[in-house]
Amino acid sequence: MDKFSLVLLLMFLFVSVLPLTAQHDTIALKEVEIIDFKGNITGHPVDRINPATIFQTSITDVGILLSAIPNISGVRKGPNGFDPVIRGFKYSQLNVLLNGATKIEGGCPNRMDPATTHVDINSITDITVYKGPYALKFGPSFGGIINISTWQPQFSNVYTTHLKGNVGLQNNGYGYNSTLNLEGSGKMFSYAIVGGTKNYGNYRDGAGRWVNASMQQYNSSAKVAFKIGGKSVVDARVDLSQGRNIGFPALSMDERQDKTNIYTINYKGTNVSKIFKLVKINGWMSVVNHTMDNKNRPISDTVVAVSVIEAHDAGVRGSVKFNMKQGTLESGLDYEHIYKDGKRTKSMIKQPGLPVKNESIWSNAVIDNMGIYGEYLLERKAINWIVSGRVDFNSANSNPMERLGINDLPFYFEDSTSSKYLNFSFSAGLTWKLNVNNRIIFSLGHGVRSPDMTERFIVLLPVGYDRYDYLGNPGLKPEANNELDVEFKHYSKSNWYFDGNIFLSYVTHFIGSKRVPSSIARPQTKGVLGVKQFVNFPAVWLTGFEASLESPAEKQWHLSINAAYTYGVNPTAPGYKIENGQVVDEYVIKNDPLPEISPFETNVSFQYKFFNGKLVSMVNWRWVAAQKAISVSYGEQTSKSFQVINIKINYKFSSNLTVWGGVNNVFNKTYFEHLNRNIIGSSAPLYEPGRNYFVNFIFNF
Repeated sequence: MDKFSLVLLLMFLFVSVLPLTAQHDTIALKEVEIIDFKGNITGHPVDRINPATIFQTSITDVGILLSAIPNISGVRKGPNGFDPVIRGFKYSQLNVLLNGATKIEGGCPNRMDPATTHVDINSITDITVYKGPYALKFGPSFGGIINISTWQPQFSNVYTTHLKGNVGLQNNGYGYNSTLNLEGSGKMFSYAIVGGTKNYGNYRDGAGRWVNASMQQYNSSAKVAFKIGGKSVVDARVDLSQGRNIGFPALSMDERQDKTNIYTINYKGTNVSKIFKLVKINGWMSVVNHTMDNKNRPISDTVVAVSVIEAHDAGVRGSVKFNMKQGTLESGLDYEHIYKDGKRTKSMIKQPGLPVKNESIWSNAVIDNMGIYGEYLLERKAINWIVSGRVDFNSANSNPMERLGINDLPFYFEDSTSSKYLNFSFSAGLTWKLNVNNRIIFSLGHGVRSPDMTERFIVLLPVGYDRYDYLGNPGLKPEANNELDVEFKHYSKSNWYFDGNIFLSYVTHFIGSKRVPSSIARPQTKGVLGVKQFVNFPAVWLTGFEASLESPAEKQWHLSINAAYTYGVNPTAPGYKIENGQVVDEYVIKNDPLPEISPFETNVSFQYKFFNGKLVSMVNWRWVAAQKAISVSYGEQTSKSFQVINIKINYKFSSNLTVWGGVNNVFNKTYFEHLNRNIIGSSAPLYEPGRNYFVNFIFNF
């Protein structure tokens, strides 16, 4: 450790353990504030993150931000693009929305750009996570809903403008991020103009090894809203983002460029008539142009591969809410259209006489989903009820799935690509208020989701955790998640808060994968063990819990403790015996743990306020157990236990300027998360950054 690092570390430690002599203050500041309102009547497991404190950290990815919630983790393949995992559910098992409606379809078949990556973290105002297959009004709900809220129109009697922003620096993955936000409002209109950039280099892990994780991102947006007749608001938004030269050491390619344009228009009418309490109409279109290549990989001196993919997501959602007897009924419909097309071009550098190969990744693939839903909420003195139902008509088609070999001779071809499904989902929740300080929430749901683009149409690409090329299956059946949640909330007379939840999930027609013989398809990627195709398994189950304890927010000090665990099993999974890099036999594994599920984890955070809250110091301790419940079928590896300590301090110079500084991974531990993928071409895991100092300057005028 150099002298500069040692001095900074001692300063942070000193501030964190200063004598407890500060004055009482009513403002609670945490690195990530998770809010569960005492008056919550949703009847289902809900967590909220208030990212008003995003500028206080070095977090630059929405996926990392979400991991502050118990039982949420993320699959890491590079410096960003953390793919959220909720209670073992991931990818299209989760429904990610922007402002309650807008959806984004990423371009990369290996999900280096999940939906959360296309949202600028500095523009977020709130994130609500609905765990389980319950919140059906937001669309097909299977493992959970992630609703990311950004700018909300504000109106004022006198024209006002505000300028706010931040500049953040860090030393490991040396770089910066900055954001500038101009907002204005009057009686009848409101607007916001936002611009930001992120630029980071490679980082060192705890052992001092360099990790390819440089990245550049640029974001801008323009939003305007108008008030109509005093009860209605219409707003239009344009969000633009670009990613450039982003390294993904756990994938065979890096992101060379990603251009994302999101267009939305929204209408919201409140108390528009005696019948309708609320009317909402949302329309959106997102366009993603994604380019990636292997030009920075050793193999590029033999074969240069460039993939260019275009992904569209467009749709409309409309809903009305009105009083019905003693409760409230919300009903509506939504329609989503997903389109993907893309090719990979291979140039044989050492064999210039061979033609350039063009391979389809998706060939004019389309998925359409139309849904109708209803949700009824009934509030009583002791018990609140919520019941919802949903019907989805899902259809998909694509050009023939094919892969051509030398001289354009097909060695895989499938022209039966169309499928249609009619899915029924329902959920019910009960909130039983035992007394002023205690309540129990029971939730029961049946959520159905249709297969996604990758599961239906991918052709011989290594898109899974294991070392296989994957083949889509247009004949897959939809998955169904049957889940039960029981949650207990306790508010003590001294305002301590405890929340505990246990859940059991039984998934039928579970979409997994199974090896196919070479007579059906042969692998096309160097180093893989064979070809797997997506298939339905009869059923799997998952179970687990979350628990949290928090001290009163109004005190001078604040303590937060949480813990979470999930365990999942496939009763009959296929196993493969491998010798000398070849599959030589196949057998059945009984009760094989499901892959890519995080181990038990606990977090303890403590903060203390000094000088009437002007100075705040915080310490966070995170302990993660070893994961030994691994999938043999997928060749999953165990991971070691680790613990990390982070320290942060805040000083509020004035109402216009606040400075945050901190140290992540104080003791420079060498560790990796269980869901981190391995470095491509090896069994070495992708390690997390070592010690990292950061400072953020936040201004508001």
